[in-house]
Amino acid sequence: MTTSASSTRLILASASPARRKLLEDSRIAFTVRVSSVDEDAALATANEQARAQGRAGLTPAETASLLAQLKAQAVAAELAAEGVRDALVLGCDSVFEFEGVAYGKPHTAEAARERISAMSGNHGVLHTGHALVDLRGLEPGAELSATSELPTVSELRSATVHFDTLNPEEIEAYIATGEPLWVAGSFTLDGYGSAFIRGIEGEFHTVVGLSIHALRDMLRRREVAVTDLWLAPQNED
Repeated sequence: MTTSASSTRLILASASPARRKLLEDSRIAFTVRVSSVDEDAALATANEQARAQGRAGLTPAETASLLAQLKAQAVAAELAAEGVRDALVLGCDSVFEFEGVAYGKPHTAEAARERISAMSGNHGVLHTGHALVDLRGLEPGAELSATSELPTVSELRSATVHFDTLNPEEIEAYIATGEPLWVAGSFTLDGYGSAFIRGIEGEFHTVVGLSIHALRDMLRRREVAVTDLWLAPQNED
């Protein structure tokens, strides 16, 4: 079964306000359906499998790619069970790699303080995994036994982030905003943290959490033009 690009919907499998804003600013039509993936359990299983193969575990880049795929597949499976056949589901996940270690959200002020202090004057790599699951090939009424049966394309984008030196007062003030507690790597480029970034090597959008260029590439691989998902231009007075 084929579906015309004009009738295709994009569904973001993420609760991230930053990812929503990137799509909104890019004038891309989308809706949100948050995934219910147990990330900790999924990573524990994947790391155990990696260690059984003689590896130390997943790399930070592999972690970002795996979680993006699991989020997209989980939401796609739910939609497929509901009879949705006109959607592309986008999953994303970001992991910050510093000195070879993967860092997600710190959640506590203590963890954020330790990380930010270590990152001060240094640099790290932000990996953002993207996965796009295509529901348009399912026949009406078809039962889905495994999400792996659905066509899926993936993109990993990475960017190096260079941090300026922060003094203790700046670190405490930044933590007090609450912003670094709930973002990968304890920093952002589009909030309070932007004052402490000396520069990046790579895409700005990758660091924020969703590469619009990667999305365009994945859409093209599913024979959909990003321009078909654009909203109409806004009239300005």
